[in-house]
Amino acid sequence: MTVHTNAEMHAEHRLWNSEHSMWRDDIQLWREEHQGVLAELKQLEEILREHEHALDSHLEAIKSHEATEQKHEHALAAQESGAEARNLGNMTSMHQAEAERHQQQREAHERIKKHHHTVIARWSLLMKGMQDAM
Repeated sequence: MTVHTNAEMHAEHRLWNSEHSMWRDDIQLWREEHQGVLAELKQLEEILREHEHALDSHLEAIKSHEATEQKHEHALAAQESGAEARNLGNMTSMHQAEAERHQQQREAHERIKKHHHTVIARWSLLMKGMQDAM
């Protein structure tokens, strides 16, 4: 244990008081930031609900695309078997349109996938950070 003079002890107390003041200022700032985060929770929930709606809409678009593709496949099979007299040019243009819609679905799926993975990765990091002991 180091022996201090009265002057050294007074100086150390002034330093500590200065630190206490800075710490109180830090806590005040942190509380304000924390209140801002709490205020944004409702907005975050709305964004997550929108994301959920986008996933539902994307699934419906996939189902619709699948149904259209199956109709085209059945029409193609019927045309090949002679059950339906369809112009090959008409079938080709239908197929081209279907191929374009499929490419659009592929691109939409990749955009949603990338966004979803980003959201979940950031969420996981946030939760881990919040759950770790201070």
